[in-house]
Amino acid sequence: AIQSMTTLNKIGAELGKLNGVNAMTDVTGFGLMGHLIEMAEGSDLTAEIDFRNVPQMDGIDLYIEKGCIPGGSKRNWSSYGHKIKMADESWINILCDPQTSGGLLVAVSPDSVGDYIALMKKQDMETFTLKPIGVMTNKKEKFVEII
Repeated sequence: AIQSMTTLNKIGAELGKLNGVNAMTDVTGFGLMGHLIEMAEGSDLTAEIDFRNVPQMDGIDLYIEKGCIPGGSKRNWSSYGHKIKMADESWINILCDPQTSGGLLVAVSPDSVGDYIALMKKQDMETFTLKPIGVMTNKKEKFVEII
């Protein structure tokens, strides 16, 4: 948690120079889903996300079991949940978490993923998850689908 919260998103300036970076935002109070919906709506696309690929801090399940869930998670879901198709609603506590310092959400063209990863490694960012969490597809019923 400390590493995540003390790592600045200054890498965004460098990522923005890559040709294959199509969209980018910091993940803050709206949670991952709120920011992903903004990307999908703005592009008139649907984001298909594989929940197993969404990075999570070690021990998060324990905190959720103990009820340590920010009230903003439920408020976020109430405001935009109708735009999401989710296979398991227990994921709301992770995907809609409003806590700040959530890193960057970056939409990268498949042919530019190598350049993205190379830049992240060059900037010593390889300790963060560098694998894709999903893909953008033609617009479907919802702006985000999570399996």
